[in-house]
Amino acid sequence: MRNGTLAIHANAAWLSLLCLCFTAADAQDKVRAGDAGAGAQEREPVVQVELVEPPEPGSVPGPGAPRPPIEVQRPTGFRAIAPPEFPGGEASLRAYLRENLQYPSQARKAQTQGVVVVRFDVDVDGTLKNINLLRDIGGGCGAEAERLVRNMPPWRPAQDSGMAVKQEYTLRIDFELAQWLQDRKARK
Repeated sequence: MRNGTLAIHANAAWLSLLCLCFTAADAQDKVRAGDAGAGAQEREPVVQVELVEPPEPGSVPGPGAPRPPIEVQRPTGFRAIAPPEFPGGEASLRAYLRENLQYPSQARKAQTQGVVVVRFDVDVDGTLKNINLLRDIGGGCGAEAERLVRNMPPWRPAQDSGMAVKQEYTLRIDFELAQWLQDRKARK
């Protein structure tokens, strides 16, 4: 505000709203001061509003005007990575495990059953490295799970933007004695 003049950069709709706000604020001040009845005898304060610069045509979109397109950007820190895959996919992996699992004799005698979890890296050339046993159920099942993973054919490596990348993979191997016996009879 300069010399009792308020300079506003706005269009006519905002100007009307601004004047309404000044009038409402003044009425509230009078009610707070207890001058509600004296308002008719007093003269309303005059606020001069000067529109310094009108907006450029087209700079303020009207209602229903098309909005500029929003550019979607991938958040930093996140990448689209295709996971590594056993040759032939998940079904081939399960078939490989079923056909090659040799139930350890100690686990058969103790009727040990459960899930063994193995974590390994699938390198850029598909070879499996850094094989680690995360969960063992005993009876030699952990060692058998590691043997199965070491003897697997090379995998299709993970893909990041079309390029092969090294990625960690966690595999659950089920040791179910009844299923193994059934699969063993089917192979003979």
